[in-house]
Amino acid sequence: MSRGKGLFEIFRKVFLLVGTFVLVWIPTGLIWASEHGGEAASHEGGGATKDLIARFINFGLMVIILFVVIRKSSMKDFFSARRESIRKKLDELKQGKELAEKKVRELEQQLKAFEEEKKQILEQYKAEGLAEKERIIKEAKERAEQILQQAEFTIQRELEAARARLREEVAELAAKKAEEIISNQITDKDQEHLVSEFIERVEKLH
Repeated sequence: MSRGKGLFEIFRKVFLLVGTFVLVWIPTGLIWASEHGGEAASHEGGGATKDLIARFINFGLMVIILFVVIRKSSMKDFFSARRESIRKKLDELKQGKELAEKKVRELEQQLKAFEEEKKQILEQYKAEGLAEKERIIKEAKERAEQILQQAEFTIQRELEAARARLREEVAELAAKKAEEIISNQITDKDQEHLVSEFIERVEKLH
């Protein structure tokens, strides 16, 4: 769109210059023709025609030169503006690329930090899980040891109680058995002798 506008400006300037020269050249030609009309009539018609053609050629060359100069100047300005516009766009694209690369680097750093944080969290949970597992195992072992100790203590008490009962029963049975044996073997005379001997021993003690 800017290129079309530039070309339009070129042609507009050319037409203005051409129109200006035409307006200036026509009255000049008419004046020259009126002043030299008689002289032209006396000469041959071919000379006047050649002179008029030469003037048209000169005018055409002048218009072409002006057109080239104006176009070159306008095209130079156009290409200069176009080059500046392209340079600005390239700068903008470069800045956009740098910003995008910076954003990518920031995202990569954030992703890396996230991965590190995730790794640390997983390691922390793993360590906590192992610690909890060890704690549970330790508590279970301690509880099992307590149960075993309690069971052993209970068994010992039961054994001691059983032994005590057994000793009492044995003593009781032995006493009964001894009483039966003594009752069956000792006579009345032996009993009197034992009583007398016991009394004598008591008297000796006193």
